Amino acid sequence: MMSGVPTTYQLIADHPNWDATDLSSLKKLTCGGSAAAPRIIEAYEKRGLRFSQGYGMTETSPGATSLSANMTLEKAGSVGLPHFFSHVRVMREDGTPAAVREVGEIQIIGPNVFSGYLGLEEATRNAFTDDGWYKSGDLGYLDEDGYLFIAGRLKDMIISGGENIYPIEVEARIAALEGVTGVAVIPQPDPDWGEVPVAVLTLAEGVEMDLETLRARLDGVVARYKLPKRVIVVDDLPRTASGKVRKFELVDQLQKDGLIPTGG
Repeated sequence: MMSGVPTTYQLIADHPNWDATDLSSLKKLTCGGSAAAPRIIEAYEKRGLRFSQGYGMTETSPGATSLSANMTLEKAGSVGLPHFFSHVRVMREDGTPAAVREVGEIQIIGPNVFSGYLGLEEATRNAFTDDGWYKSGDLGYLDEDGYLFIAGRLKDMIISGGENIYPIEVEARIAALEGVTGVAVIPQPDPDWGEVPVAVLTLAEGVEMDLETLRARLDGVVARYKLPKRVIVVDDLPRTASGKVRKFELVDQLQKDGLIPTGG
């Protein structure tokens, strides 16, 4: 059995020895942190392997949903259904339930959900709704079958000209492009639109990607207002131990290097 995040699996599949390596001892793969991109799923499918994916956090001990391996292709991009005894809902800002496929905040209730932060009464109060649901701070939606899809962190959402842009959606499309080894979509202050999306990329050796090429590959795949307005190529993206990009650290470094402006 092997457990990892999408970045882990992508780096392995991109390794020069991938096709020649004996994987016969691998029987089960679990993937968390974010949904695996289709090209990662396909790479492992070709080797006879499927992922069991899921979603959760420390506050849910740590799981909230899971996607069985047999549904990986049919529900590509989903993190699955609620765990046994757990319940998941998606809510609008006004506290009403979101419609099917409408993005809102993901909230969770069940015996797996923690009781509070030790010694932090205000933080605990702010973490729960009045009716006892844990407010994850994550954005997502439920499809017609009740499967959960993640749209990103509430604090990461980019508002450009009054339109909401969820970076995870654009990142998933960019990550599927050949030669892209890492991606983070971040906001940049803009005098006309308030904010605009910027794509920060790491690329495989010998691969080049400019703004015109990236936008051409994404045109028709994502709405035009979501297309990055700039491309910045870097050697590495700052990541947590679990492989998630530290966006606040990335933005801070890019500002220090003068690559994106400060302010709002």
